[in-house]
Amino acid sequence: MFRKDFKSKGNTQVKSSDRKKLRQQFQQTFPSIPDDILSLIIPLGKGEDFTSCKLLLSTGDDIFVYSTNKTPWFFVVEDIENKKERILPTVYLLWKYPDLLSLKFHTHKHVFSKLMNGADLMLPGLILPPGGITLYTFRHIKRDDLCAICLDDNRYPIGIGQTTMDGEDMYMSGMKGRGIALIHLYQDALWNFGPRSEVPYEKESRILFVTDQEAVETITDEQTAAAAATTTTIAEASADIGALNINDEATTASIPEECCDHPESMDEILDAIFFYLCQRKAKSYELPLLASHFYTVMQDCVPGLTLDLKLSSHKKFGKFLQHQQQIHNLISLEETKPGVLAIISFNLTKNEQLDHFRTPAWLKAYLAKASNATAAATEAEHPIVKYTFPTVTELWKSNSRVNELLGCSTSTHYLRSDEIRQAARSYVIRNSLNEDKQVKLDAVLARIFKKLDPSTKLIGWNELNTAVFDAMTPCTELLFSHLEQPIRMNGHIQPIELECIDRNRKRQTFIRHLDVYQIDLNELCKRIRQGASVSAVINEADESKRTGRVVMAQGNQISFVTRLLKDDFGIPSKYIKEI
Repeated sequence: MFRKDFKSKGNTQVKSSDRKKLRQQFQQTFPSIPDDILSLIIPLGKGEDFTSCKLLLSTGDDIFVYSTNKTPWFFVVEDIENKKERILPTVYLLWKYPDLLSLKFHTHKHVFSKLMNGADLMLPGLILPPGGITLYTFRHIKRDDLCAICLDDNRYPIGIGQTTMDGEDMYMSGMKGRGIALIHLYQDALWNFGPRSEVPYEKESRILFVTDQEAVETITDEQTAAAAATTTTIAEASADIGALNINDEATTASIPEECCDHPESMDEILDAIFFYLCQRKAKSYELPLLASHFYTVMQDCVPGLTLDLKLSSHKKFGKFLQHQQQIHNLISLEETKPGVLAIISFNLTKNEQLDHFRTPAWLKAYLAKASNATAAATEAEHPIVKYTFPTVTELWKSNSRVNELLGCSTSTHYLRSDEIRQAARSYVIRNSLNEDKQVKLDAVLARIFKKLDPSTKLIGWNELNTAVFDAMTPCTELLFSHLEQPIRMNGHIQPIELECIDRNRKRQTFIRHLDVYQIDLNELCKRIRQGASVSAVINEADESKRTGRVVMAQGNQISFVTRLLKDDFGIPSKYIKEI
């Protein structure tokens, strides 16, 4: 949240009545905070400094930071999903009271540099208990729980974040994937907003996660039986994964017969996958989402298992979605075109059936298999290489008309705009051609003008500079981090063009000029498919338009692709053009 700089809009003293309200809210959010710490961060005495500052983040969001004596203790953000404000502590407050957040994770020191570069905390980077983990190690963790992040054995946190999955899902994932989304970190812009003090050190003494046998035995017999069944499922799923050949397109999967919740009908399979996607993935989809695309997403959840709608009571996918809309009220449907059904919204709040849904063991086995197969294929065939935007320099190529003016030899030279202006100015001053903020024309200067009135003796500086640039050929130099020598190309660099076109009653988004920036088109297509849940393919170069290879995505994906190019690939806004 604070990786990039923000704009502050001045400090304002908080009124006494507002301070009391803040204290009540803070105590409700963090009931364990001692009174002395609470009085330090929200003083009630008259004349004591306690200010609020409105910050405008790089994302466009506004937040309020509360400080005493220029030390930011906490900030307030708006929770859009629950439509209420959320109080979050800064690292300065966690250094005063490190046990403010009951949930705490530890990671290794070398991970800190990756966190500073914008990465989230991955599950493989966590320091786990010496005895290993069980199904009950993270049983108290819920998705979106606020947590503290510490380095090695230090009890003082270096940041805060929120979990991206339930504790059960952490265990079922084999401790792989993104575990904690970062909110605030030591040495980020918010830390820089305060006194910039360093992280204190004290060895962590309390036990963070329970893995001992006595705690496990306190669970009821029913829970123990369920745990045994789940553990069996994990072992069998692991065996299936070990035998999986990712290069074999005909590989199929079967549901473990021993699972106690083996689905008995296609309706149960469809319902389970639908509820899982609504609960875990719905917020990431770009709306409206075509029904055909959503059916592809459901099929991808269970590779090897065919979703045969003819074996269900619905017979067609459109009727299945209408059933979910009418009975469970989880989605809202609309015909975007005659006969084309699309999901226009997900109704996820205050839905009792969705809140009580738990992913069945058979589906977890398929999800684990899909996750491991995808990760193995990605690592083996397409190693993750972070794209770095090149250094772009605009140059002009000299020629015989301007060589003498610019002091160049007869060979071709590439000059920047400031070098050209300085060379032209030096020539005028060296030959005493400046007169009353104008320039006298001589034979060398007159040569750069294609059309010039013979009676003209004086010209302005702007007119001279314009004529010099017009007489030269523009070109662009691109310096990529993976290349030793820069790449030069004639003309000004073309921005990446995004255009939405309707063809044969279908809307498509065309992305052009990507080859100029050496973007991995396969990786871009993959991220579009994952993020927007639409098809994306590469079309070969069109030599007549000289745009290089073109990426075509289904539907109007201009806003999504623009955000993807900026956030994931680091493309500046000036090099992205919407048509």
